Amino acid sequence: MKGFTFSDEAKDQLEKWSPKAKKTLDELLEDAGSDLQRELLARAIAAGHTPAEVHAFADEIRALPDDTAFQACTLDDAAPNDFTVSQLLTAESDPLFAFELKGGHLDPAEDDGEAPAPEPPDAQGPAKKGAAATFDSHQHLPHASAAREWGATPSAPPKAPPGGAAHRLLEDLVNEATRAFSVSWREHELDVDGGLSLDEALPVALKAVIAGTPVPCAIGPKAGDSRRLILLLQVSTTGKTRAWQLYDPLSSELLWANEGDLLARTELPFANKAMRRLTRMVIPASRALGFVP
Repeated sequence: MKGFTFSDEAKDQLEKWSPKAKKTLDELLEDAGSDLQRELLARAIAAGHTPAEVHAFADEIRALPDDTAFQACTLDDAAPNDFTVSQLLTAESDPLFAFELKGGHLDPAEDDGEAPAPEPPDAQGPAKKGAAATFDSHQHLPHASAAREWGATPSAPPKAPPGGAAHRLLEDLVNEATRAFSVSWREHELDVDGGLSLDEALPVALKAVIAGTPVPCAIGPKAGDSRRLILLLQVSTTGKTRAWQLYDPLSSELLWANEGDLLARTELPFANKAMRRLTRMVIPASRALGFVP
């Protein structure tokens, strides 16, 4: 690990690794074909993957040219629209998850200097499912590697139900994270049969953002086609004009958009012009704060 700088998240994960696993990692970083490959391994570590998974991932990408490795570990704008918002969000920060989501196969060794695999979530007592589980994506997302750790058979990524019914994986994740704040969340597809219209959803989002609660959304080229997660962070009102601050964690774009542009559903100010409109929204509800959908 000498000569390579890990993120704070990766350093936290590496503290849990055994000396044997860290030594193997040194060899994997030395054998990696490029800085890009080393960065992909570092991000997989930061995402909480086991030493065995990281080792298997390194073996799979070692022989790939950088452009091929990048494509294999990244969801681009042409990602199939049956991926859920939760999957898209996780894949943005976890290249190993994206690799498997796009059909890549890993076969981690049973013993790679790591601690015993965790118990399945269903086997854990209620005390283990509280705040310590917040944002633990393995408990909420269909992660093939996690399924192998728990002795289960990996299943294909679930497809979103037809019509306006939104997949609830992101809803469950956000609800778990904010349980202590007495805020509940519902995920809705926008402007589709059985869903909410954007005109109905924005007033609730407005109350939440004013109260200091960011609102997760998805964007895409058309209704029912969610490609990327963004956050509605705050609003600014001047006279009769209202603007929303939007944040895209994938491109790190932080910008303002007029509410009229959001409601026009034809163009958003992100660099990627294929992302034309809001397609999903995870709406908070709190009677104490006064926003109820």
